Amino acid sequence: MRLDTVKPVFEHDGPFVTVYAEVGRDTEDAVSQLEARWTTISHELESAELSSELIAEIGRRLKENTHLSGEVRRTLLATSDEIVFDDVQPGYTHWPEVADIASLPQLAGWIAAGDAARSFLLVVADRVGADLSIHRAVPGPATEEASVEGEDFYITKVAEGDWAQKQYQRTAENNWVRNARLVAEEARGLARRHGTRATLVAGETRARAEVLRALREEDEAAVAPVIEIESGGRAAGSSDTALWGEIRAVMTRLEGESDAEVGAQLDEALGRGEGAATGLNDVVDALAQSRVDRLVLDLTELEGRTIATERLEGVPLPAAAQAETELPADRALVAAAALTGASVTLLSSEMSHGGVAALLRWA
Repeated sequence: MRLDTVKPVFEHDGPFVTVYAEVGRDTEDAVSQLEARWTTISHELESAELSSELIAEIGRRLKENTHLSGEVRRTLLATSDEIVFDDVQPGYTHWPEVADIASLPQLAGWIAAGDAARSFLLVVADRVGADLSIHRAVPGPATEEASVEGEDFYITKVAEGDWAQKQYQRTAENNWVRNARLVAEEARGLARRHGTRATLVAGETRARAEVLRALREEDEAAVAPVIEIESGGRAAGSSDTALWGEIRAVMTRLEGESDAEVGAQLDEALGRGEGAATGLNDVVDALAQSRVDRLVLDLTELEGRTIATERLEGVPLPAAAQAETELPADRALVAAAALTGASVTLLSSEMSHGGVAALLRWA
């Protein structure tokens, strides 16, 4: 998971307010539950003597309808006078809600949800065009949608034996190819803008084959991996249940493969004796020297552990954090990773060799 979006937060002096709360509206009593939750949170914020204007703005954003289905978490980070980060994440998470004020923000829940999420582009094609949508959760509402409509003249093959069969058939097949290329062009643009981790292609058998071919013909890296989905279609009556069931299975497999790949890279580097660090002390040293490319954590293993602030002297931590003698390990590691351009992957304690490891830019 890249931390680019949260990096600017650590350029403020702090201390930081963290509010991480469930804001979904799928149940009948969701609004009343959110009101009760806000009453508790607001009391905690008031006890910290934050301005009434800031508290009111935090409350307004928490109560705002996200129009997302299912469980939804909202992460708000603020300094003493303004909100500096606001993100909404659909999907279930086991991480507890947070209302906290400290020298560094508490981002464990946000990272866990982001690391588990696999944003993807769904393309549902027929011979005329396709419906394209970006998703952050399975199943989940689209964050952006687009449709491509190509030519449909002579789109159906004529009967065998017709005097114009070959000409009409060639025209139809040429149209299918052109339409598929239009779809592929739109797909590449969406994938680049959203940084998707996969492109899934469903729809009519021939149409999806042409789209798959067009996606792989040019700049496949922009949409990779490209995976064929056999369920679903644009036509009325196509089964959304079957489509999303297959998508869930594919994304679960991709998540497992991604985790296994990071684990294998870590094992291989440790086997060579270079390119990786394990254990809190060695990883902190590597972060302080900006050598970490990917931080690999089991956040539950870091609960209650601290880092001496002086160990991160080479990292431009917020002023409030620098004034502390010790920092919570999970918060300090995330801050250091964000400030030095490292990504974060969450793996089990076993796969991460004790809960704290790193793949290095150089030995």
